[in-house]
Amino acid sequence: MRMKIFCGLLLAFLTICISETSAQAYDEGGNYSNNVRKNRLKLDKDRTYIGGGFGASFGNITLVEIAPSFAYLFTDNLLAGISTRYIYYQEKIRFNTQTVTFKTNIYGGGPFVQYFFTEEFLGHAEIEILNLEDFRRPNKRINITSIFLGGGYRSYISDNAFASILLLYNINDDINSPYSNPVLRVGFNIGL
Repeated sequence: MRMKIFCGLLLAFLTICISETSAQAYDEGGNYSNNVRKNRLKLDKDRTYIGGGFGASFGNITLVEIAPSFAYLFTDNLLAGISTRYIYYQEKIRFNTQTVTFKTNIYGGGPFVQYFFTEEFLGHAEIEILNLEDFRRPNKRINITSIFLGGGYRSYISDNAFASILLLYNINDDINSPYSNPVLRVGFNIGL
């Protein structure tokens, strides 16, 4: 059932993105623009963004996260890119009178897409693959795939920089995942 809902949402999201991209390929007279054909593969520096996020929490679970990203604004409403992520994770697990400390370095990343419905509100979809130590089998590393869907709010800091806050749901939740639903992310992007 979750997979059907995910496929439906992903299909709707991609349909919106594709129609937005193809709609901008036509000039004001409704004709396919030759300028669009010529500049289709040319990247515009003004539409390129770098950024990311960071985070930390301390206590029974200590987590320090750094997440740089690179993105391109394909249309006025469609931003797509790739993010990387490094997380230091430490958890103190108590068994009766004994405390066991589990530590791991988590790294990975993946592609993401953001669609801006208005100047401030956006939809977000992301596939992320993280490599981490399996807490059930010490010294064995595994890959965890997370599929995030959600939305958020962005606020411009300047003409070419903005901060965003996202509320995401990992629809591919796994026992080894370092995330618990919902996932709250705060980030920033700066135009080159």
